[in-house]
Amino acid sequence: MNAPNAPQATPFSSTTNILEVRNLSVEYASASGTVRALNNVSIALGRGQILGLAGESGSGKTTLGHAIARLLRPPAAITGGQALYYPADGARHARPRNAPDDGQPIDILQLSGKQLRAVRWSTLAIVFQSAMNALNPVLRLSSQIDDVLKAHRPDMAAQERRERANELLRLVGISPDRIKSYPHELSGGMRQRAIIAIALALSPEIIIMDEPTTALDVVVQREILLEIARLRERFNFSVIFITHDLSLLLELADKIAIMYAGRLVETATRAELKQQPRHPYSYGMLHSFPTLRGPRRRMTGIPGSPPDLRETPAGCAFHPRCPMAFAPCATVLPKMRSSSAETPQQLVACHLYDATYASGSLPTNAEFGARYEEVYAQSRLGTRRAVAEDVR
Repeated sequence: MNAPNAPQATPFSSTTNILEVRNLSVEYASASGTVRALNNVSIALGRGQILGLAGESGSGKTTLGHAIARLLRPPAAITGGQALYYPADGARHARPRNAPDDGQPIDILQLSGKQLRAVRWSTLAIVFQSAMNALNPVLRLSSQIDDVLKAHRPDMAAQERRERANELLRLVGISPDRIKSYPHELSGGMRQRAIIAIALALSPEIIIMDEPTTALDVVVQREILLEIARLRERFNFSVIFITHDLSLLLELADKIAIMYAGRLVETATRAELKQQPRHPYSYGMLHSFPTLRGPRRRMTGIPGSPPDLRETPAGCAFHPRCPMAFAPCATVLPKMRSSSAETPQQLVACHLYDATYASGSLPTNAEFGARYEEVYAQSRLGTRRAVAEDVR
């Protein structure tokens, strides 16, 4: 099979998408230089879909989620792009006041403060990272839920707000008698469920979940994931699920986007990614955790460390760590393109799939694995030599 030489691919189809992020860029100003946290990132979220964002720490996942929700503060700045929300016919929530009702999508990044306030929680909600710290430690759970309802539904009576708060706790599997509890009186799993309950308070159409299972044990993690899947099935909201744990997304997400150094490197369905990751970085992530079944295999991981975003390498930012790198990778920035005719919607930013630079058969899992084994062996040899030098 020859590597395709298709033009830069696009994930957009506004008839089925509720949110489209187009060419979004974010920078952080610092005394030591500008940190380019996002570079022309484009993703599409389908209606009722769970889109997973995966990547190492510092890849830009949380920055992307906060940029969509307009939560970034200086020194962060959105330097370009759009976040287009497509209201459905008969949507649960009206357009923001003063937003044009001409059938066109709403660019969240261009909304005024008042318009943005109308969108938050009603249309777009966020579950913040770290259940241990996201709740206010000096307020009872009832007060924190009531604050959301009182601010965004001022016409609701106090009794209605209390009934809604109890209903939300039941939805996420918390007994209503815990409504008067302080956060420190709840377990980590219960706190995470409480944060999800607050996000669901106004029945939003989109929820951004920023590593909602961080610092939870594997049993509670599974309970939270099952809860999210059940609630999504019941209320048909869309989810952007941010995590560094690709194994979670293979169980939960409908579609997965892999990020590295502020850019997308691959997008695929979970089945496509599990069967055949196309980008070497995706393969490295997928094989950085052990399988529960099958033959034993060596865990190689990904050699090296992510780059400094103040000075990202030229060309493909992953090339200094990539076992498949060749000459163009160090100088030419790869574009997102279809990886093969069999999986046209599996997009990858890698020169291995560009006929301008590569030809012949596409790399297989076995070839990726063999090259990673070589790099792993060289890395171990280098470590041993360094230790020997230190001993001398």
